Amino acid sequence: MRYNKILLISPRFHKGKFSLSITPLAGLGYIAESLKNAGFVVGVFDMNLRYSYKDLQGKISDFNPDIIGFTVMTFGHRDVYTVINRIKKSYPEIKIVAGGPHISTLREKVLRDCPSIDYGIVLEGDFSMIELCQGKDLKSIQGLVYRENEKILTNSYEEFIKNLDQLSFPKYEAFELQKYPVKQIGIVSSRGCPFSCTYCPVIAAIGKKFRQRSAENIIAEIDYWYGKGYREILFLDDNFTLSRERVGRICELIKERNYKGIKFKCPNGIRADRVDYEILKAMREVGFDMIAFGVEASSDKVLKNIKKGENIATIEKSIENACDLGFDVDLFFLIGSPGETLEDVKNSFSLALRYPIRNAHFYNIIPFPATELYDWLKEKGYFVRSPETVLNNASHFINEPSFYTPEMSVEDRKKAFKMGQTVTRSVRKKFLERKIKGPIIFRKVFSWIYTTYLIQRMIFSNSMVIRFKEGLKKRFLR
Repeated sequence: MRYNKILLISPRFHKGKFSLSITPLAGLGYIAESLKNAGFVVGVFDMNLRYSYKDLQGKISDFNPDIIGFTVMTFGHRDVYTVINRIKKSYPEIKIVAGGPHISTLREKVLRDCPSIDYGIVLEGDFSMIELCQGKDLKSIQGLVYRENEKILTNSYEEFIKNLDQLSFPKYEAFELQKYPVKQIGIVSSRGCPFSCTYCPVIAAIGKKFRQRSAENIIAEIDYWYGKGYREILFLDDNFTLSRERVGRICELIKERNYKGIKFKCPNGIRADRVDYEILKAMREVGFDMIAFGVEASSDKVLKNIKKGENIATIEKSIENACDLGFDVDLFFLIGSPGETLEDVKNSFSLALRYPIRNAHFYNIIPFPATELYDWLKEKGYFVRSPETVLNNASHFINEPSFYTPEMSVEDRKKAFKMGQTVTRSVRKKFLERKIKGPIIFRKVFSWIYTTYLIQRMIFSNSMVIRFKEGLKKRFLR
């Protein structure tokens, strides 16, 4: 046994819109479950539950781990490096391993940029982390990044996990579940994405080969959380509806279980061309009440440029079907894709305002490494700042464009972002006016106050406000 006690850490996100964990991190949950089932002692520390570095030091001293694992996202990765370097200085005897999207994408570069990281694990770490801790020869561990004689080496990643049913779903026993502000749980029912969108980092992070859990395996996880008192289940994968047959079977099994008061949601966004009226109807009848679509743009020209593989007619039909069936619908749009003009973005605003949806999100498009978009921008010289600075500071939610194109200047991008925030607020106000119980004047005043910047900021960063909001939802929403 190389390492017996493992502490897994979700570092604090200090920047951007989201600075508080709403639900436990599923990826960390899978690693913790795999290690626990393999006989290791596992601790978890989610710093986004408002923990400070001093709190982290206390956790390390109390738990006394042999190795510490960090999840590293690209946005704000330098802040994570700072935390890791401080830990290594204070606890030089403890090894540090890093995983997550940033490691999967940049690999050796991460260990060069942060010398305090001893190991990196790319892509799926369920088995690789176990083998590292068991003491297997480093050269034999799939996807391991490690140091050897002043060199940094990366083992090849030969094969993804084909049978996801063999993995135990996360039970989050080492997490502080009671500290999360909402009683929701996320389920990841598939991995991989077979599509080729030019901007999407998912392929680099989890692979292109699509793999899915069986309907029966998913129902076992729903049964578990239902028994724990959870009534809101979030499906967090990007391709939940890729297999129509599997979704149909899931709906059949849910109907057989006859859960009382349960709600299912698809907040990450699904492809509009992978659902039709019949499958949406089947989902709605068994408790799915919220669905999001990745629209990206209202122009077929732009959709073709980013290799979305969909057309706007299909997208609008799915939005219409979902609205007609009574779903709460969210739409995701990108701002400033290659070939997109300010007028194209305004057409996206019009699309969002055309339907009775719950929310419309307008994002800065971020050029992540290992994507076709990143390579194209670098070749053309369209980055506003150095790519390294862009990657650390760029956020979907901050009005700081990271690049320009001949069709949209930096100034136009900033203008479009501000306009998008106005449209988002308008959509939210209309939704609340439809959904809130009470006289029309109360609904208008409440929706105006609720959608102000200050209140929205508090909702994403204050656990007490979030809990208060959840109470209001149960009392006042139809």
